[in-house]
Formats: sequence, C-alpha cells, structure tokens
Amino acid sequence: MRADPSGRGQVVSRKCPKPQTVERNYMKTVIAILTLSILNFSCKDNGKSVTVEKNIIEQDSLTKTQTKNAPPIIDVVYETENLKLYGDTTLDKDKIAYSSIKFEPYIKFDDFKVSSIDHKKYADLDFNSNKGAKNFRTRLKEAYRADTSNFAGHFTFVYWGCGSPCQSSLLLDRRTGKIYDSPGASLGYDFRIDSRMLIVNPPDTSGFYDDCFYCKPIIYLFDEQTKTFNEIQPR
Repeated sequence: MRADPSGRGQVVSRKCPKPQTVERNYMKTVIAILTLSILNFSCKDNGKSVTVEKNIIEQDSLTKTQTKNAPPIIDVVYETENLKLYGDTTLDKDKIAYSSIKFEPYIKFDDFKVSSIDHKKYADLDFNSNKGAKNFRTRLKEAYRADTSNFAGHFTFVYWGCGSPCQSSLLLDRRTGKIYDSPGASLGYDFRIDSRMLIVNPPDTSGFYDDCFYCKPIIYLFDEQTKTFNEIQPR
C-alpha cells in the first residue's frame, strides 16, 4: 500500500503476483524453449538422414549402372563330356535345360555299298550258332520270315527294346541261317539294305542329337569275312 499522490489522502492498493503463478509461467517458458530446441535438433538430424539415404541410393544406382555397362567375363558356362559352351559367366546355369550337337558323319553309307542284293532264304535259322539266340527264338523267327533282306545285301538286322533307353539286336544271315552278334543301342539304329555301314544312336531328322552320355551316334562297319561289327573312329 502507498499514499495517493493526488493528496486526497486515499490509499492505493497494488496486488503482487502470487509465487505459484510466477513459478508456473517460468516452467511454461522452460518447456517451450526445450520443445523448440528438440524440434530444431530433430529437423537437422532428419535432414542428415535424408541426405545419407539419398547418397546411398545414388551410389547403389551408380554401382548397378557400372556393372551393367561393364563388359561380361567370358568363360565356360556349361560343360559336359562332349561339349564346352562359352559365354557370359553371369548367366544362370540352371536355366540351361540341355544342349544339342550337330552330327557330322565322317563317312557315308554309299562309301560301303555291297555288290548285290539277295532276298532269298537258303537255310533254316541255326540257333546253335549263337549262344544267346535261343532266348529270342520267337522274335528271330518272325523277323526271318520276312520276304526281304534289310542289311548289307543278304542279311536281316533284327532289334528290339530291352528297357528305357535300351535296344538289343542280332544279325541273321539268309544264306547260311547263322546268327551273329551286333551292337546294342540306346536310341535306335540307322542302316541300309545296300550298305555295310550301321549307325547306332542316329541323330534326329535335322541332324542333331542331345548332349548326353548315351546319345552320341556311333558308326560301325560289318566285316563280311569275320562276321563282326567294328567301330569306326574319325581320322
């Protein structure tokens, strides 16, 4: 309280702020300052995080671009017993299902033509001439009843399935009735009535065969003197 300056003798009263109010206002001010400081720090930190992330993305993109534009490393990407395939080593080898090889025969059927063709039968089948022939008596008899020869002028070449993939065969001499051993196969035979040449596992009609251990074509020649088939290797 203090005296009235107008001189009227009145007493003027002024209220002082309560201590609790001052303390409350002080705390609000402190909280406001701390909040602003935290927000400011957070914005700066977020800006750094965005910048770092952006730099990582740009670096990753640059690395991919450089890798894409880099020349491929050429080496063996697929290899088997008969084939080596060279190419980009980044290729997924599991995506190569199989490969085919062009068969280029080094000799021809016409290179081993016989002088004559004879379809007649001059003797009955001699099953004692071959130790395994009796196991296929019915099959051999049916083949021998045919009216024509089908191999090397006067022979009947007989073959049948023995599993998958498997073929067995025997050769019947229509002049003597003798039965001779002949090569087994996995994928069949190719032969001519006027030639002594025999192809085991012949290629398909386009001249290709699958690259597998039992698919490779093999060429044999029948020796009229010894009555045997001899494999012919490329020179």
